[in-house]
Amino acid sequence: MTSKQNPSPDNSGRGRTPMLAQYLEVKAQHPEALLLFRMGDFFETFFEDAQILAQVTGVTLTSRDAKSPHPVPLAGVPHHALDSYLGKLLAAGLTVAICEQVEDPATAKGLVKREVVEIISPGTATGDQLVDSPSGRYCLAWVDSPGGANGWALLDATTGDFRCGQENADLEDLLQRYPVREIIVPEQHGDTDLHKLRRRLAPVVVNEVNGAWFHPEFARRTLLEHFQVTNLAPFGLEADDWEPAVAAGGALLRYLTSLVMKKPAQVLNLSFTPDGQGLLMDEETLRNLEVLRTFRGEKGQGTLVHHIDATATPMGRRLLEMRLARPDADLSSLEPWHSGIAVILEDYGAFAPVRGVLDGLGDMERLGAQVGSGKIGPAGMRRLGEILDRLMELRRLAREDEGLPSVPEGHPARVWLSGMADLRAVAGAILQTVAPDAPATQRKPGSILSGVDAELDRARAVATDSKGFLARLQEEERRSTGIPTLKVGFNKVFGYYFEVTNKHLERVPDHYQQKQTLVGSCRYHTEQLKETENAILAAEDTIAAREAEIFARLLALASQRLQDINQSARLVGQVDLMMGFAAIARQHDYRRPLLDDSLELNLREGRHPVIEQMLDDGFIPNDTNLDGDRNQILLLTGPNMGGKSTYLRQVALIVLMAQAGSFVPAESARIGLVDRIFTRVGASDNLARGESTFYTEMGETARILRSMSRRSLVILDEVGRGTSTYDGLSLAWAITEFLGHADGPRPRSIFATHYHELTDLEDDLSGLVNLCLEVKEWQGRIIFMHKVVPGRSDKSYGIHVARLAGVPEAVLQRADQILQSLTLADARDRPSRTPRSLQAAPDAISLDGARAQLSLFREEEKDALETLRGVDLERLSPLEAFMLLVRIRKQLDS
Repeated sequence: MTSKQNPSPDNSGRGRTPMLAQYLEVKAQHPEALLLFRMGDFFETFFEDAQILAQVTGVTLTSRDAKSPHPVPLAGVPHHALDSYLGKLLAAGLTVAICEQVEDPATAKGLVKREVVEIISPGTATGDQLVDSPSGRYCLAWVDSPGGANGWALLDATTGDFRCGQENADLEDLLQRYPVREIIVPEQHGDTDLHKLRRRLAPVVVNEVNGAWFHPEFARRTLLEHFQVTNLAPFGLEADDWEPAVAAGGALLRYLTSLVMKKPAQVLNLSFTPDGQGLLMDEETLRNLEVLRTFRGEKGQGTLVHHIDATATPMGRRLLEMRLARPDADLSSLEPWHSGIAVILEDYGAFAPVRGVLDGLGDMERLGAQVGSGKIGPAGMRRLGEILDRLMELRRLAREDEGLPSVPEGHPARVWLSGMADLRAVAGAILQTVAPDAPATQRKPGSILSGVDAELDRARAVATDSKGFLARLQEEERRSTGIPTLKVGFNKVFGYYFEVTNKHLERVPDHYQQKQTLVGSCRYHTEQLKETENAILAAEDTIAAREAEIFARLLALASQRLQDINQSARLVGQVDLMMGFAAIARQHDYRRPLLDDSLELNLREGRHPVIEQMLDDGFIPNDTNLDGDRNQILLLTGPNMGGKSTYLRQVALIVLMAQAGSFVPAESARIGLVDRIFTRVGASDNLARGESTFYTEMGETARILRSMSRRSLVILDEVGRGTSTYDGLSLAWAITEFLGHADGPRPRSIFATHYHELTDLEDDLSGLVNLCLEVKEWQGRIIFMHKVVPGRSDKSYGIHVARLAGVPEAVLQRADQILQSLTLADARDRPSRTPRSLQAAPDAISLDGARAQLSLFREEEKDALETLRGVDLERLSPLEAFMLLVRIRKQLDS
């Protein structure tokens, strides 16, 4: 939804008020944004913007000049409740322009001057009420590079986190990996292409921006000017090969700058991720493994991040999400994480002081970003001071031998905490200046402590004494006039006044000066009241000015140390995540994985980290043994509901967790580093792309087969189900051979299938091992043991599973009859389990995509063909020919 419009029905301007003309002038400068136009205590909207505001927020739609030939639609919201309405507008995908009064209406001559002071888009909102979770909130810039790696950039305006990258990834991959709220693309997209993109990527908002912002040279200059550097070498972006990443990064920074209308000071650094860095997972893998969202796109229960999150701070939570979305693939950087967790578990109590500080610490990173953007209020500043004060105490403990006596000096948590900058002066200045009960915004007085500023204290004394004086004056006037209901009041128009009801008007003294007549009362001034009013208003103006000036100095002081504040926030997030990993390992008996550069993947008694926490009964653990050689492919057969999909996912999740720096749910784990995890699990139509289930399945499979490497982990579940049995079997057979081809990458692979014929490949593929899910049959029923054992399964037990699902017994009995009939027919047609004619030799499939052809005839049909080939037709009599046909017919019917 956008607010692009032609708002004025009267192009001649006849009957247009000066205020409306001012509105239209501002609106013309921001046609793509919904314009909130400040008028007194309200933000007003007109024309189509008013209709959109009413529709989205539920406010009343009315009209201005209702009796004119061209009434103007009108809707508004109170300025003090703006954030609550902004949240609804942003959630609807709208960009909102805030037009404020930039001069005092009391002193303005003529029309009050108004200007747009900020533009807020769904991906760049920073207000506390607009940010609904501790997770990241990213705006994404995308550069499509046909034939090369695509460029992307992410910026979280709430924290200042700014990163870019370049890789052979799709937009959907990034959206599954990061919490993106908005995407910007160059404006050269046509309306049709943009509509398709928005429909495909919904509910993420897609906006077009100036295409020139994406020009590599223009984008490079944008980055250089912002970071005040002479080249991009400090960010690893100086090579020409990284132009797409530079283009995306520069365009995104320019976009944020255009919205906030000043330099986004909270953006202090740029992290670059080149192609191939870390353990990569595409959209399908992240979704299939339910890492950050469930398969249905929901957050929370059922996701990996939810069930292994024991962090105490928002910084730790965001780091956890980042490490799960893109785990590490560097042994040297993973080893400190695993060794650090091990030390914490050995002496958990020694880290209690650290955990005590982290609990309830608050979002230091976002508070720092608010300092940089100048949007932090007094209450937020006080909170930042309290956080820094606690962290500086922890820093002191980490630097002193007696502070954390049982924690080794080289432990990562101790190194990180002691490495924080000395921010005691900033913390002290804040706590000695801002009141503990300071208001959220500077619009209300009381943010500065007494004793900080003498002039402020004097003004407060005057205001306080004057208000007491007014209370005493009210009592004195009641006694002297004999008017028991006389009261002192105030409004912005008339200031302070005495109000007397009509019943007592005859008692009003002569020196009272009438200012206003109401239905039931009159209001009066006196000279004494005017003097008191002037003193009070002057004192209140002084209070507001002094508090604003003192707070501005404090904000400038904190801004000077913003780099150190952000660095401390990152270090605290690392400590928090390591402590959280240790807490989860302790709670669920996770073990330290041994990571190396081999191709081993040996898991003893591995468990699914999510399902085991959701089960009331105990989880059945299973072993896994992959090595890229003799155990390169595990072919898993067994019934539905036996646990095949759970087993597949748990292996992938254990690898992911280990390379994210966590301990893992297994008795022991040796994992050779994995560069990519690929999964083809489940089946669903992709209606947004117009793709069928089978097409989607084959597309994902093709991507895996073209992208996998020797170090990849490939997880396939029931590939080939979406077509005919023979087509599906043929494809599954060929794919399995391709995975194990001697000249191919031969990645570590697990393939779960109902095509039991594939188990015969164990005789031909040296690296394939058959496994099956153990099932016990008892009194005509089956018991799923959920145990993976060596061997093969010849049954799928589909009818038994249907019985468990509640299918009527009559249907089940008939299905059993049909199954027995088909089984007998199959046995008659196929005397051997799998004809050798189906077993294409491994070298029959080349890496360029050629496929072995399967036989079109049964063995009996081939015998008949061989008989025909051996006949000399020229010497065959009519009777011999007839007898030959009889013999062939018998062969075919046997």
